[in-house]
Amino acid sequence: MGNERNEADRRRRRSQLLLKQSFAELMREKGFTAMTIQDITDRADVHRGTFYAHFPDKFALLEQSIRDKFRHLLGSELPPDAGWNPEHLRLLVRIVLEHVRSLYGRCSPIDTVNPLFESSVRDELAELLQHWLQRLRADQTDWTIRVDTMALMTSWSIFGAAVQWSKAYEDISVDEMTRRVLAVLSEGASRFASNEK
Repeated sequence: MGNERNEADRRRRRSQLLLKQSFAELMREKGFTAMTIQDITDRADVHRGTFYAHFPDKFALLEQSIRDKFRHLLGSELPPDAGWNPEHLRLLVRIVLEHVRSLYGRCSPIDTVNPLFESSVRDELAELLQHWLQRLRADQTDWTIRVDTMALMTSWSIFGAAVQWSKAYEDISVDEMTRRVLAVLSEGASRFASNEK
């Protein structure tokens, strides 16, 4: 029984991989809007039922592909022991800035990919930050804000800054924008308010 289950798991992973590979190829060739589920299943050489066993629609496959790509990017750029410290935060902010800029350079602002891209990357970023903060909180007992709230707000801050920078502030270098985002995250608005006086 264990061998049958392992074989079924292996077939399931293989089918999902074929669907993802076919999807990626068709994205490059046709774009998201023009591709159909039939195109994806034909390319992967699987039945439509196999597609629906893994994904409810092509938007779900797109979302999973975006998440996989971002996870892979983070895994390749961040050290395995990464956590909430100034150096790892600096590296994370820079990765997000560069990733968002590279994708906004290729996608049309009205493309259906953008809203899914934004929510997927933001959600992955929030999950990573929540993991980092939970590890940090184990050593702290005086926090008054919930970890999930801190992670969510921090992810929106980083991602929002990346989107705005990629669209409107091309004259600011990635190093300078990273510095600015980190200043806001570490020192908050109080530093900027005190400079106004």
